Amino acid sequence: MATEYKGGRWLAWLASARLFWLLAGLNLLITLVVAAATFGTISGDHYTYMGYADGLLQGRYTYWYFLPDYIPDTFRNPGYPLFLLLIRALGGGDGLARIVQTLLYLITIGLVVRLAARCETDSRSWLVRNLFLLLLLPNIQLAYFAALVFPEMLVAFLVALYVYVAITWPLSGWKRTVVLALLAGLIFQTRPVFILFPLGHLALDFWQNRSMGMFSWLKGIVLLVLFGATMLPYAFWNYRHHGVFKPTSLEGGAGVMQLGFWALRMPGYHETRYWGNTMGDEVVSFAEPAEVPGYIAAFNAEWDQIDAATRPLLTARDLRYLPQMRNNDRNMFPTYNSDYTVRREKLLLQATIANIRREPGYYLKTRLYTLVRLWVTGVQLNAWREAASPLAKIKVIYPALASGFTFLLGIICLAWGLFHQRAIQCTRTWWLSLALVVYFGLVHIPFSIQARYTVPVRPWLLLAIAVALGAWLVRRMPLAPAATKPAETR
Repeated sequence: MATEYKGGRWLAWLASARLFWLLAGLNLLITLVVAAATFGTISGDHYTYMGYADGLLQGRYTYWYFLPDYIPDTFRNPGYPLFLLLIRALGGGDGLARIVQTLLYLITIGLVVRLAARCETDSRSWLVRNLFLLLLLPNIQLAYFAALVFPEMLVAFLVALYVYVAITWPLSGWKRTVVLALLAGLIFQTRPVFILFPLGHLALDFWQNRSMGMFSWLKGIVLLVLFGATMLPYAFWNYRHHGVFKPTSLEGGAGVMQLGFWALRMPGYHETRYWGNTMGDEVVSFAEPAEVPGYIAAFNAEWDQIDAATRPLLTARDLRYLPQMRNNDRNMFPTYNSDYTVRREKLLLQATIANIRREPGYYLKTRLYTLVRLWVTGVQLNAWREAASPLAKIKVIYPALASGFTFLLGIICLAWGLFHQRAIQCTRTWWLSLALVVYFGLVHIPFSIQARYTVPVRPWLLLAIAVALGAWLVRRMPLAPAATKPAETR
């Protein structure tokens, strides 16, 4: 039976079970079509990640496992490589990994829908679930990443489990505390930027339950201790192989920060000093065309100084293997000795901080732009110019239109929800979704633009929008008198 709303049949239809099953079927179809279309696509990190799995099978954590000497990895935490190792151990390759990730994506959406059901204002209504699935339809980039060898979909699945446990398991139970700590550990090992979120989540739990006396400081401390304990194995691995007790990889962060400073001033430039990145040719320009060659020269001059300072740290083993590492056709980055890597990382960070201090205004503008671009897929001008047909141009601009519309709708709906919190039916789910969105957005601001890093929390952005939008609609066209569904515990 359709939910009865005062003011219009269209809202009753929007909240109907029939529409839900139609939207669920359409989303399933789109997922399968997109996954099939991208099934053979090789991501930029495909060979390094699959190389980790092959190396782990031989007892070496490195994608250079086939070299005579063991060159321990310095670049990535082992979460996603261990997932791929499991796929390898089952006798599968990247094809099985893509299939499993697509299934994980569908389960992720299923978990979000289950939580959306708790946000309905009435037991007869499917409004929030339908709004979520409607918003999901055009955002095909989520399904796109499901079938690529990237860690984003595994992170999305683990985050969905984390949120589901946090919301549906009793706050007073020890099982919730232990499972959240373990899930947080798995997420951290897959995407280390998650490191501070459990602390923020505990602060949110305290704020939401302080008046009811339900928050337990002991459980909060135990959660953080267990979460910290999950970092120890990799930290000890780093100490054993690199002499550095560190829960994250030896390199990567400072390099991405340096690119974050320079990239927008070097549109289309292919750097050969670190990872071989090609800078985006963005719609918004941060450098006049005549200035770009000067910025490229300054970027390379900065690298000349870093290379000169680190060159004495190169070992005979480095010099023996570097030509082979640099001349591969699989986008596999060279791995250096520990002292060289640590020193280079420190110099990259120092150079970037000096650049920011020298030009704080420029840096602030680029960070504000990055904040938007983390959620809005950019239109690359070179790709637009090369698109010869109307269909090709649509392919270039569609991701920007879909993600841009979602971003703008998100700003409007989330702002409305913040000012009308009493209208939100499921405050715990809504606030935790909002916390994930804000955290993932802010934590990636210092780095170079990679919109895929926010993919794991895009479903929670859509859910937060759906909850706020549903509350706005119901407020204007309330339910006809009937038994309402009890609100989620606030």
